Amino acid sequence: MTDEFDEIETGRRSGAHRQESAAQSNVGAIALVIILALVAVLLVVAAINIITSSMKDPESDVADSGSDKTSSASPSPSESEVSVADSSLTVDVLNGSGVSGTAKKFSEAVEKEGWGLGEVGNYSTGLTDSTVYYADEANASQAKMVADALGIEAVESSTDFDTDITVVICSDIAERGPEPSGGGSGEGGSGEAEG
Repeated sequence: MTDEFDEIETGRRSGAHRQESAAQSNVGAIALVIILALVAVLLVVAAINIITSSMKDPESDVADSGSDKTSSASPSPSESEVSVADSSLTVDVLNGSGVSGTAKKFSEAVEKEGWGLGEVGNYSTGLTDSTVYYADEANASQAKMVADALGIEAVESSTDFDTDITVVICSDIAERGPEPSGGGSGEGGSGEAEG
């Protein structure tokens, strides 16, 4: 049994045989879906990069880059390059020695050298060696200058203090008072320096 669709004349189109064009439209739709999926993935990756970069501390990017633009903003020069007290830094002076008036003596020296003065008071510690602490690596050279100006040998990084630089005076130098160590930045210091 045959019907009109089985006997097709050459060159004459008849019937609903359109399978090829339907397959071609499916390929186009699949290609469109793949392209849209790739665009979506790229947008998600870009959004993640934007979010993570906005969560970083912008100051760390400035400190890490070695460009000439940032060298004047907050350099970390070697000790020999630093010769002027940074008055924008705050220095706390804490008396951990138990000797009355020690924090006041040392704070006056800090202020005289040109640093901004923060908290001046007592501090409970079991340490016997005075130490200058700095909270940020960018302040290490200034902390060394503070130590030299006061005759303190120990300089350490610490997250225990919120201020830029914190001086903890202990019994090793409380009685003699502030005096610059040899090679320090202090002017007019005439005491003998140890070290």
